[in-house]
Amino acid sequence: MIDLKDITRVYLVGEEEVCALDHVTMHVYPGEFVSVIGPSGSGKSTLMNVIGCLDKADAGNYMLDGIPIEYYTENKLAEVRNQKIGFVFQNFNLISNMTVEENIELPLIYRGMKRSERVEKVKEAVAAVGLQSRVHHLPTELSGGQQQRVAIARAIVTKPSLILADEPTGNLDSHTSRDIIEIFKKLNALGNTILLITHDPDVAAEAKRVVRIKDGKISEVTKQ
Repeated sequence: MIDLKDITRVYLVGEEEVCALDHVTMHVYPGEFVSVIGPSGSGKSTLMNVIGCLDKADAGNYMLDGIPIEYYTENKLAEVRNQKIGFVFQNFNLISNMTVEENIELPLIYRGMKRSERVEKVKEAVAAVGLQSRVHHLPTELSGGQQQRVAIARAIVTKPSLILADEPTGNLDSHTSRDIIEIFKKLNALGNTILLITHDPDVAAEAKRVVRIKDGKISEVTKQ
């Protein structure tokens, strides 16, 4: 699934070079639920961006589903993101003037899928997160937890091989956070591969495997 070898990413901040990822080697196998935990500035968001094909490493090798992608063009990377990866973000990233149904449907439109097929897939995704009664609502009419459910439905509607969640509980209270984590656990039980980025130890501990990142370097925390 995910195979990173000696991945390095360096940013220029003013006149100073900052090594966000320092020779990272990491593997995530199909069907795993892995959390990556680290403090602010540890490199976890950069790691997610590289894995999610939103950024390119300066050095090292990255294989996704057995395909080397480090030399892909921007157009090819966009295709990989649309075909293989579902994203869930802390701030939901929903389009405010589109209904729940329309937000979830959007990735399928980008794929050029027929309307009849889109309708069925949206229904499946909505049912998976328990929002059948909210499909015609706008995001502003929903609670934070409901908006995150919409974001998860949008991420899974294309049936990607990988779900990347970047601080998905960061804007939610503890009770709602538990509900969202339960959805991820159910999706994982159905065979979805999930990589969850967080700074919260309690959230990280819900995954089957925990990877800690600090100063751009990673270490694995073995689950009991």
